[in-house]
Amino acid sequence: MKILGRVAAFYGLTFVFTIILAIVQEATGLDAEKIILPQLGPGIAAVVMIAWFRSDNLKISIVPKRVSFSKYLVAFGLPMLVATLLFLIYSQFIQPLTMSFPQAASLTIMLGGMLLGALGEELGWRSYLQNLLDKRLNGMAAFLLVGILWGLWHVGNYQNGVLYMLFFTLATIGYSATMAWLFRDDDYNVVLAGLFHFAISLGYFMLRDALADLRFMALNGLVWIGIAALIVLFRKEDFLRASSENGMGRHHFKM
Repeated sequence: MKILGRVAAFYGLTFVFTIILAIVQEATGLDAEKIILPQLGPGIAAVVMIAWFRSDNLKISIVPKRVSFSKYLVAFGLPMLVATLLFLIYSQFIQPLTMSFPQAASLTIMLGGMLLGALGEELGWRSYLQNLLDKRLNGMAAFLLVGILWGLWHVGNYQNGVLYMLFFTLATIGYSATMAWLFRDDDYNVVLAGLFHFAISLGYFMLRDALADLRFMALNGLVWIGIAALIVLFRKEDFLRASSENGMGRHHFKM
């Protein structure tokens, strides 16, 4: 299938640019706590794919149009709500966590780096790949494939073991499903998706003392895959029917 070739090309380019940017980060000594250059790899790969395969006629949605304030609120608030609940559950039943933040100047730089990285990733994973797949596959197949590829791309997490990666990938599948529910009707707008991703990153920063713990990632993965299951359960007609290429048209998602 042509679509599998597109996926393979994008994924290969993503790894190539990720490795190049990791080398640049190491060579320049850029502080990874302030900005992680490899996060820009998927976005650069997306730009190359769009220029390379112009016949796909895929356009990146950058400027949100007629997006309600409530969608911005949910895009940021839902990941933060889940992160806060996980923080409380982990602290109560596993081991206590403390929450601390750097000084204002360092915090500003760190948040700017998080936002840039989130936009770089979502330009690739959501605005290009999931947007492309969603037009050719049903919604569930699209978010499953993107979630798996996205999770496995995080090679730094392999050091935490196979089970950890399994639960982390369940989480990325859950993120992909939730963003499909929220942003599919907006062509996976990079600003909205980036805001959601930024909130995930901020939540991980809050939970950084537990981040390498298998127990935390198991809890995180199960919560997010549970959210994905609920979305599919209550929106079966949107996620399980044929793609728009088969004449079904773009599906509309309501908050």
